[in-house]
Amino acid sequence: MKQKLILLFSVVLLSSCASDRSGWKLVWTEDFKGSAIDTASWTRVTKGPSDWDDMMSLRPDLAYVEDGQLVLLGKPGDPANGDETPFVTGGVHSAGKKSFRVARYEVKAKFNSVNGFWPALWLMPDAKMKENDYAEVDLMEHLNHEDQMYQTLHSRYTLSGGNDIPHSAASPIKKDEWNVYAAEIWPDSVCLFVNDSLTLTYPRVEGKDKQFPWPDYPFYFILSNQIGGSWVGPVNKPEELPSELRVDWVKVYQRKE
Repeated sequence: MKQKLILLFSVVLLSSCASDRSGWKLVWTEDFKGSAIDTASWTRVTKGPSDWDDMMSLRPDLAYVEDGQLVLLGKPGDPANGDETPFVTGGVHSAGKKSFRVARYEVKAKFNSVNGFWPALWLMPDAKMKENDYAEVDLMEHLNHEDQMYQTLHSRYTLSGGNDIPHSAASPIKKDEWNVYAAEIWPDSVCLFVNDSLTLTYPRVEGKDKQFPWPDYPFYFILSNQIGGSWVGPVNKPEELPSELRVDWVKVYQRKE
């Protein structure tokens, strides 16, 4: 009986995570059709102390709109331009401007394969978090020349060693081509997708502290190009630069009333 109940629970979660648009309403689309980055929706990422933003620069040649696409580049730093880091990268986020709660989040993107290049598309809470809480959704992270990308859910539970429930997936992609990365946040599960194929279902489990915070917050987008870091490793072939992350569109759906 226990095995039948577990199987039934899994089927319910999987069916709720199916990519059937009939139950969703499109509530926001960013298609980058203007001549510049829309500052009503996006803010440039500034340099920070973390692995993912310590090479960020506000140089205009690192983040711009071209042919209906957002282009985020990574290049060698140039002291003549005032660069203080060996590499400079571009990124944008929608914090305080575009955030959504309990929704389906999609990004269509492509990137080149470069040694030391770590492109990332992810979601973070756009609200003050509860004490000792944490919530993050990594729609896509790619390393170097690998033929796969990574999707991960982070919470205080997972960061504290709660690995009994799988919270990450490594999936093949159409390398150097367009792919659609998505996440659905439900009251009882978070589901991750690549090109409409379900890659991971992460369920709410009662009795596990800080295990399932995602429905409690609205989430904003971070689209980032990063060069080097403890995970991706050093840049051993700078001649492969520039690194390039292109985003064709961003979409958000919510359930119809």
